Formats: sequence, structure tokens, C-alpha cells
Amino acid sequence: MSIPSTRVVALAAAGALALVLSACTPEAEPAPEPTATASTAPIFASDEEALAAAVEAYEAYAAASDAIAADGGAGPERIDAFVTSAFAEILYEEFRALRTAGGHLEGSGTFDTVSLAQHEQVDGAVHVTLYFCQDVTNVRAISADGKDVTPASRPDRVPSQGNFVTNGLDPDALVVDGITQWSGSDFC
Repeated sequence: MSIPSTRVVALAAAGALALVLSACTPEAEPAPEPTATASTAPIFASDEEALAAAVEAYEAYAAASDAIAADGGAGPERIDAFVTSAFAEILYEEFRALRTAGGHLEGSGTFDTVSLAQHEQVDGAVHVTLYFCQDVTNVRAISADGKDVTPASRPDRVPSQGNFVTNGLDPDALVVDGITQWSGSDFC
């Protein structure tokens, strides 16, 4: 979902690095090559595949989030298939605030200027980080009485960072682990 400035969430993403060491034994013959297992075989063969999977995950998340926001925050569990449980809890709070206010969002955001920041596999799990621009130009905040209450000072384009991890149910798919506003130079 494209996130208006009032909905930008801060979620610290912990990066993990693993060092794989191989030991040599003093044998006369070389040790046989280890065979790849499900936990050591690369999940994505390239950065391009990881980028495509993260974009697909973001699109699915955005569609579900937009639908929930359009319904005034009702049915927040619809987001569960597209995010980690930790990120779902944050989103539930945002959807609850929308329900409490009696408002909803109209329109859908878009995103562009997507680039891969990081793609790593640690202990069989994939972590992907993207940079992208969220465009909320066509998203309006509507109050309970039907008035457009979108802040005039809201930026329409927001430089963002998205964190994605392997989906526990489908190891070849990613889910969103957090979306934050990029604090560096505005690349949008």
C-alpha cells in the first residue's frame, strides 16, 4: 500500500550476516563436494529474481492494504498472507485507528523507481531490501462525514525502503517485513 505521510511506519530491520566456513582435512584425496540441500541451495538464482519476487510481494501487500483502508480498516486479517506477523501487528494498529476515526482512504497508490538495495540468504531464509518511490497523489483521506481531510502539506511522493523475508509457508515467495520512509537523500 502506498503510505501517506501520516501512515509511514518505522520498523527497524535487523540485518544478519552469516559466514560459511569450509574445513579442509589432511586427506590424500580431495574431500567430495557437498551436495546442495534445501537449506543451502539459493532460493533466488540472481538479484533480478529476488527483485522480481520482492516487487510481486509488495504489489500483493499494497492491493490488500488498499482494500482494507478503503473499507475503513475493517477486516485487517486480510493482510496476514502478505506480511510478517510483526509487521501485521503494526498495520492492525493503523487499521484500528482508521476504524475508530470512522474514515477511510479512497484511491490507490503506485510505486516506481525501484532498485535492489540488498539480497542475502542466511540459514535458508532470504532477506531482500528495496528502495522505491511511493506515490500517493491519488489517495485521499475521507472523514466519517464524507469530507476530504487529506492534509494539504502531505508529500505526494515518498522515498521508501521495503524489507522482505521468505514466506514461511512458501519458501520461494517473499512477504513484507516493514516499509519505512527513506531518511537519506530524496531519490524520488
